[in-house]
Amino acid sequence: MEQNNVSPLKTALTYGIYMAIISIVISLIIWATSLMESLGLMGATIIGLVNLAITVVLLVIFTKLYRDNLLGGTITFGKAFSFGVLVVVCSSLITGLFSYILHKYIDPGYMGRIMTMMQEKMYQMFANKGMSEEQIDAAMRAFEEKGIPSPLESVKSALLGGLIGGAIMSLISAAIVKKNTQKEDAFEEAMEEIKTEE
Repeated sequence: MEQNNVSPLKTALTYGIYMAIISIVISLIIWATSLMESLGLMGATIIGLVNLAITVVLLVIFTKLYRDNLLGGTITFGKAFSFGVLVVVCSSLITGLFSYILHKYIDPGYMGRIMTMMQEKMYQMFANKGMSEEQIDAAMRAFEEKGIPSPLESVKSALLGGLIGGAIMSLISAAIVKKNTQKEDAFEEAMEEIKTEE
């Protein structure tokens, strides 16, 4: 298959929009069903891991589509990684904007409810571990001092987490998707040079 002249940036933006839409739909389901409030800390962790897995799977699918449809079936690790990062950056910007709108205008009390739920679950967890009332109070005060993040702070932390996590997930997807027709890695290339010198 011949390589297509479509810009990798345009393709990454398109797939980033798809990823953002999927992420927003999942966030809306979690918000509308109050899933985060009802599941507690362990549930929040599970939701985070599921979102992580979905992102990796989508990155692999999108990078494979980019490789097979636009690059003639081959892609280097570096190109796959940079493409994945572009997809995640685009997706993070869109989902960050959605998150800001949700927390600022649609449901300004959402973060407050999440923080209250986390406080209650932490209190129960500390009490179950046998911590004294003084220790629990000190831990809860430290938690309360952080306060409820503003919508803008939530967006900033989500963007930062999305970019760092996205880079890591792009490394994983690039390792899965890379497919060179020439040398698979630098070691093979070096060994080939040694053989020709002999």
